[in-house]
Amino acid sequence: MGRIKIKIINILFFVLFSNFIVGNLKLSELDSLRALTISDSTSIISSGSDLCNKFFEENKNLNTNPKKFKNFFLCKFSEKRNRFYIYMLSVERDYAYSLKENCLQIIQNWPWIADHMDEKYSYQEKEYLSGFFIENIFNNEVLKVSDNIFIDEQILNNEINKLIIANRNNFSEDNAKNNDFLQDQINSLNRVYKKVKNKEISDLDILIKNELDKITRYKIFVNDIKKFKSYSCNWKPGKGLNPYIKLETYKEFEKI
Repeated sequence: MGRIKIKIINILFFVLFSNFIVGNLKLSELDSLRALTISDSTSIISSGSDLCNKFFEENKNLNTNPKKFKNFFLCKFSEKRNRFYIYMLSVERDYAYSLKENCLQIIQNWPWIADHMDEKYSYQEKEYLSGFFIENIFNNEVLKVSDNIFIDEQILNNEINKLIIANRNNFSEDNAKNNDFLQDQINSLNRVYKKVKNKEISDLDILIKNELDKITRYKIFVNDIKKFKSYSCNWKPGKGLNPYIKLETYKEFEKI
């Protein structure tokens, strides 16, 4: 049975690696491979989507007039379409402007997103997409570092304490075994910290970034109350700020 499983994994790895060479590897396929080879692997899609939504939830009040509610962005991965949507539901049309002008004004209020449309800034890290880069994740969070070594030491100590608390029920009476487990985790944490601190880019990071640039789509839904219609403005990373405008219904989007 073990040989059969290894053979299946080898075949799957060959297929996925071949797809990688020709640029057709999907995040869902990479997730499947990791699940087969690493029993407790972190899902790229789940962590990326969760941390993206967490980012916008924590920053939803930025660029917002306190006297008037404005919508904020949500993140959703569609395995069916192999798309990662970052979208806003919904905005009432401002009739003083065309639909395109209306959407441009909204997107430019969110510089993190607007920069992603500009090919000149494609090298910049997007914090709301950091959850996809699993090599930077420790304890289900993206590890952040500062320019202060003392602050970084506090961050690392906090991560170790959280690790001990999370695994307290897994420790046995064998202290040597417990210490080995903790040391392995600390070594892993230090590797992640060093990588983030030195801004190292692994082959896996490059692969994921290239895939994200291909599948990420930004959408802003605009309600035209007078015509009882809904439109969407759509952007793709690196393709400029001018949106593609489409007549759309929420029902259609919910099928994603």
